Amino acid sequence: MKRIIVLTFIMGLLSSGVSFAQKKQEEPKGVENIAYKWGKMALDATASDTEQFKPRPTITSRYLGLIFISIFDAWSVYDETAIPVYLKGVDRKPASEQNLKNKEIAISYAAFGAMKEYYYSDTEMFRKLMADLGLDPDNTSTDPNTPEGVGNLAAMATIEARKNDGSNQYGEVEGSNGEAYFDYTNYSPVNSADENTDINRWQPKYFSDGKGGQYAPGCLTPYWQKVAPITLTTADQFRPGPPP
Repeated sequence: MKRIIVLTFIMGLLSSGVSFAQKKQEEPKGVENIAYKWGKMALDATASDTEQFKPRPTITSRYLGLIFISIFDAWSVYDETAIPVYLKGVDRKPASEQNLKNKEIAISYAAFGAMKEYYYSDTEMFRKLMADLGLDPDNTSTDPNTPEGVGNLAAMATIEARKNDGSNQYGEVEGSNGEAYFDYTNYSPVNSADENTDINRWQPKYFSDGKGGQYAPGCLTPYWQKVAPITLTTADQFRPGPPP
């Protein structure tokens, strides 16, 4: 049930922009809800990350997933029935505190905390949004009785839960020499860019280097099957079968 709630929540953020207000409460037309604002910020950070590190969709997809898990966990404390994914030990707030303002504050601190971890080079951009929202970016409270504390705790819980999850984000896996996202499986493709000897296996492809030449980049995070899935007991539940 938890995985269904989380996936529905994230899909709702991306498709319909449903307000975090209490049921049936709507924001004025033309006013973006807080999920859209932080969602746009996450996409801006992803674009910035791509410029710096070249395209790496497996890594940035993980970042986006964890950012919105943090947001979901912070929001869930102020919902009547939602169950957080990683946030533990924080009681559900009474109905009197389940208001839009508290939800927006908690969500903002959760997003801010997670994005500082995953897109640290854009921290100043995140701080500016916090200031624009009238929130203190230096508030690191972990008091679960305040929305600021709930948001900070949600981000911290997600970050801590996903350390050592197989992604090698911190270069912590043995043999990585501290290099983040280093391929610790030492993958070597069966096919070369010039010759395909096994059509069922991945093959490098040539791309223009923009200088009249070409290059064949290596496989991106070929060890990704070792990353622990989020909320799913096994990734095989959603793996398609072989083609006809």
